[in-house]
Amino acid sequence: MHDVSVSPRPSATAGLAVLVAIENELTRCGLSQMLADLPMVTTVQPGGDPLATTRLLETGDYQVLIVSADGPPGGTDAVLAAAARTGTSSLFLLRQPEDALLPEVAALSVDGFLLEPGLNRTVLADSLHKLRHGEMPIPGSLARRILDELRTAGKPRSDPPFMLTPRERQALKLLAEGLSNKQIARRLGISEHGAKRHVGNVLAKLNCPNRTVAVTVALNHGLLAEETVQPPDPAVVNLRRRIASAPEQQQWGNGGRA
Repeated sequence: MHDVSVSPRPSATAGLAVLVAIENELTRCGLSQMLADLPMVTTVQPGGDPLATTRLLETGDYQVLIVSADGPPGGTDAVLAAAARTGTSSLFLLRQPEDALLPEVAALSVDGFLLEPGLNRTVLADSLHKLRHGEMPIPGSLARRILDELRTAGKPRSDPPFMLTPRERQALKLLAEGLSNKQIARRLGISEHGAKRHVGNVLAKLNCPNRTVAVTVALNHGLLAEETVQPPDPAVVNLRRRIASAPEQQQWGNGGRA
């Protein structure tokens, strides 16, 4: 079996150059062939060992890196670090949904996940499309696994607080739904820049390198448990409206003082 290497081909719009750094030859060749069949992909390059893959990242121009955990210990971390330095988006190939919740996998700084069972050209194209538009590709079975964790999270645990603001908690819950910054902004009625700032604050306060780790930490600490929010007192709301709509002289008196 031979690796599939596709050279750049002309395209009306800029296509994707993908580096496939997977140790298992059968998986690597099959994935490379599917990538080569996608119109949005102009280049497919098989990676070698972690050192060779790192050199390819640093000397080439790749938009997407696909990795798995079947390499030597520490090799995946080194390759992902090189991808981060070069601004290359990364996808992690999982054998089963539960693998994403393993501490050693959850700690990896990746931009999305692929699931080996059920992976085909349609799923691959959809994942690359989401990645290209700033979303985080997550297989449906993995999303359901996270939702199962969410439903069984129970009451918040008595862990030290992370001092998240109400807006940051809202952003965190939307992160758990797999929404992009643009989608979070739309749901919260704020700008995309504001959504990006809230997400960045969440990652910083939870000390997490990426969204997947943040959701895992939030589940472990009960931060995604449903909270009962009491509606505001109608009398208080009406009083605030009356004060806000009253003329300035009426609020402060004729002397201009409270």
